[in-house]
Amino acid sequence: MNENVQAIAGLQAGLPQALVAVVTICAATVIGLVALHRPDRAAIAWAAAFGLGLLGTYAWVAAVELELPAMRSLASGLMLCAEPLIWLGVRLYAGRRSTWQAAVMFVALVPITLALTAESEVFPVFFRICFAGAGVFAALITFELLRLKGVPRDVLLPLMLASGAFALTAALTVIWSFAAPKLDGDAQIAVLRDFNVIGTLVTSVAAMVTILLLARMQSPNRVGSSASPDAVIRGRIERVRAHQEAAWSLLDVRLDGIVDLRESTAPSDFARMLKRFTTRVVAALPPSADVAPIDDGRLLALVPGSEEAVTHHLRNLLGRVSAMDERDDSSAIRISASVGWATILEARFDYDKLLALADERAQRAVGLGGDRWERSGSIAAATDDPTTLRG
Repeated sequence: MNENVQAIAGLQAGLPQALVAVVTICAATVIGLVALHRPDRAAIAWAAAFGLGLLGTYAWVAAVELELPAMRSLASGLMLCAEPLIWLGVRLYAGRRSTWQAAVMFVALVPITLALTAESEVFPVFFRICFAGAGVFAALITFELLRLKGVPRDVLLPLMLASGAFALTAALTVIWSFAAPKLDGDAQIAVLRDFNVIGTLVTSVAAMVTILLLARMQSPNRVGSSASPDAVIRGRIERVRAHQEAAWSLLDVRLDGIVDLRESTAPSDFARMLKRFTTRVVAALPPSADVAPIDDGRLLALVPGSEEAVTHHLRNLLGRVSAMDERDDSSAIRISASVGWATILEARFDYDKLLALADERAQRAVGLGGDRWERSGSIAAATDDPTTLRG
């Protein structure tokens, strides 16, 4: 029995040293090989997460050794701040809207709040709230990674599993707080602090692996990057704006029922289907069109010409996509497309507004059953008579 107690005490004594070593190595790797190698906004957010985690780790070890409650609480808050910053970095990497306010507010308030209430009766409540908030950001990290397209799942899996485990732990602690309200508050906080330290260890390693691999890849959605899939279209619109050329349209082309197709077909068949879709869309458009694959089953096309010319291309596109080849066997699945159409004049040469209009109309066409295009509220399907098609 005494030997077991001594073993546990030895493990607890070695935990601060292990925490310092692991977090230092992970922070040095991310800052040195990611932030300094490619200092974009996502890398800076990730470097800030590891920097705060490193600062919190050293402060926590020092506070434990010197028995400083306020400093230990401040350090725990700094370690929790890694979650919102990692989440922000994933969003920036994916090219999604930068919702930095939530992350900055968490980083600004949590450490100070915990430090100021460290020796008060309300500290257990505040610590549970902050721990649960970090768990929410961990769940959001998992969600954003699941949404990330064009990245192999094995690259995302380490951070996805670590964040999911953190979110689950935070949820269970909330349930535990309500289920066992009479349990000693100091005991609960001690357990949560241990979870926080262990979570920092696991998340640091998992995040380092995933972030390092992501940084070495070309993200399909990096905003402001030369690898951005719609960079060619953006550049074309800049030139069109400079010359005030009004006869241009943006088409948002989407494969109908892509979720069902992905689930109902083998991966190889689905890949062939996507290739057939892309090939037929490109073949239906004029050689002067700029085409940018955005995601599986979605392409943007900037097409020159009058409304009549674009209508002709749209009719040709819908017909080609849904046509069955003579080589296709009887079990082949017929596919179709939905298209959102916006003209450059409607958006006043503003690319973001143009993209939003085309996206909204594509979604409306999808909602109406697909195999059609929509512009300015007027809808046309591939089966309509040519004389009934309206722009």
